[in-house]
Amino acid sequence: MARVVVVCKGSVKSGLGHVMRSRTFAKHASRCCEVHLIVIGDHYLDALLSGLVIKHHLFRDEAEAIEAIQQISPDLVFLDMLECSDEFFAVVKRSEATFSLSPIFSHLNKVDLVFHRTSVLNPRWSDEGLTDSLRCGLQYNIIRESCESIPTEVYLQNAQQFPLAVAISMGGTDASNNTLKLLQAIRDIPRPILFWVLLGEGYGHSYEELVEAVKQDTNHEIILAKTSDSMWRIMRNCALAILAGGTVTYESAFAGLPSINLFHSPDNYFLVEELAEKGACLSAGYPMDAAVHVAAANLEFLESNRDLLVQMHTASKDLIDKSGAQRIIAEALNHYWSRQAS
Repeated sequence: MARVVVVCKGSVKSGLGHVMRSRTFAKHASRCCEVHLIVIGDHYLDALLSGLVIKHHLFRDEAEAIEAIQQISPDLVFLDMLECSDEFFAVVKRSEATFSLSPIFSHLNKVDLVFHRTSVLNPRWSDEGLTDSLRCGLQYNIIRESCESIPTEVYLQNAQQFPLAVAISMGGTDASNNTLKLLQAIRDIPRPILFWVLLGEGYGHSYEELVEAVKQDTNHEIILAKTSDSMWRIMRNCALAILAGGTVTYESAFAGLPSINLFHSPDNYFLVEELAEKGACLSAGYPMDAAVHVAAANLEFLESNRDLLVQMHTASKDLIDKSGAQRIIAEALNHYWSRQAS
């Protein structure tokens, strides 16, 4: 049985999406491999790892993680992070094969294979010699277990509710407090809206400021929820989500929940371009300070034209399935065994 290490990072800067995705992937990989999940981050990640039955380790920095990886001596290493030091990657590279689950990684051109969740590529990749190592497409999405497809009859009821229920999720840490910027931008929409504001484990800003943003001179309702796995119990009862263009955007497309996505810079738009072209979501563009106002205009329009929400729900059907993790581990193992045979 192959020994597999899945390494991810979670922080105020990078968010929690890498940890959530790696946790899901590690669970699937453990069905056919000996798996260790190594998480590098702060203590607030404990809540995301509690109850996890596979072997897992939480370390505060790369130095501690290096020691653990050396002791495990893995055959395959999967990396899910934005960056790592050259020293850390040198240790990882001693394994038989390395893979990246993240399309934005500082050592992307040094791993054996990159599993990318859309067919749209970063324009820079062709210049970086990544073509042969890429495995791209919606079929490589890793969807967490708690995210389920919303039946059309349920979604039709959601889309007809008054006020419209809208979920807001700007990531597990939301370091720039885009949640507050968004609420301030949408407060002047005249028709009442019910906002479910989903705050992750790492959200460190004032809850009171969020409430005050829509408290005065508005008919909107706001419910704050500190969530991780429970977020999809809430989102499946909404008609629309406003997101930060990350992994939850793809989960929303799988579930059939239309979304409006905001970005800090144009560099990350390619991550949801395919979904937008297929009609499963909208992009409010970038930079964030401008995007929040575009999102507010999109929201106001969709609230008054709910048939468009239903069209987006229909367009997302069958775009993504829940077999992405199994496909990735199967292709990685095939690569590993082929290398062993040669």
